[in-house]
Amino acid sequence: MAFPERLTTMIRRAAAGWKAAGALKPVSGPADVAEGPVAFAVVRNEMLRLPRFLSYYRDLGIRHFVIVENNSTDATREYLAAQHDVRLYATSEHFTGKEAWLNYLFRKHGAGRWCLVADADELIDYPSSDRVSLPDLCRYLEQTGSNALHAILLDLYPQCPVSDAGYVAGSDYFLKSWFFDRFETLTRAPRHFFRGSGLDFRFEGGVRKRLFGISACCSKFPLFRYDAGMFLTDGQHYLEGGQFSGLRAVLYHFKYLQDFEPHVREEAERGEHWGGAVEYKAYADKFTRDGSRLHLWNQDSISLQGTRQLEDDGFLVRPDSYEKFLMNLPEGKP
Repeated sequence: MAFPERLTTMIRRAAAGWKAAGALKPVSGPADVAEGPVAFAVVRNEMLRLPRFLSYYRDLGIRHFVIVENNSTDATREYLAAQHDVRLYATSEHFTGKEAWLNYLFRKHGAGRWCLVADADELIDYPSSDRVSLPDLCRYLEQTGSNALHAILLDLYPQCPVSDAGYVAGSDYFLKSWFFDRFETLTRAPRHFFRGSGLDFRFEGGVRKRLFGISACCSKFPLFRYDAGMFLTDGQHYLEGGQFSGLRAVLYHFKYLQDFEPHVREEAERGEHWGGAVEYKAYADKFTRDGSRLHLWNQDSISLQGTRQLEDDGFLVRPDSYEKFLMNLPEGKP
């Protein structure tokens, strides 16, 4: 990047940081950040998913959450304020500011720490996660000279119409059957905002391309050890400043539950997602054309069976160095 562009970028990011600092209002939570990885999220109207989100990451080893609540009309803010391990901020600003909010909070609460960033409908998984806690995974990344992890956003959907998903808040998603489109339905595309370091590609496609005609980015970077040269960009779909591991994870994406249609219609109307909510408008057009009995499943859909299956299909990548790490790892999570 040429010096004038670097200077412009630095000024723009500094301005975004100042704006974020003024936009985020502390609500509740512990003053001190607990040891280990810290989880960050921005949420709006997520009471259907938040209980499982918190319990899932607590089970993986997260002891501290930093969460921004943005204009919820359900009980999201009250629920999060009651959680002992959640440091809660609130803002009424436009949702497209969420990258700046997160980048500001990484500097404030994540400096030198391993940071996990995920939406309320995203649950991370990786090879041998039944044995490897999130702190263990961070230790492996450090030992192999990496400070960031690439993951594929894996859209999961029921076999029945989405409106009949019947998920119960707080329950284990995997008590139900979920399906996905094969790895071969993804394509590699040039990386948006690539500045000469890190990954120069992104994955896109999958079920959203098949059904809605959307070239949605399916690459995310949910885990990294933060330092001042790091920035999330591109709607949380790219991380600048990362030394990426050869290990690849997935983020199970539970977007397609029974609340999908009302959520789509509301967000298409609000227009606060990327590109004026162009993706949500494509979803809404599909509902308008085909009605509310939306099926994502077809005869080529694959039933999710676990991480070994996802390794075989190509979503997960297990380097040789990870096998060596596992050999020295005690059986069972701490």
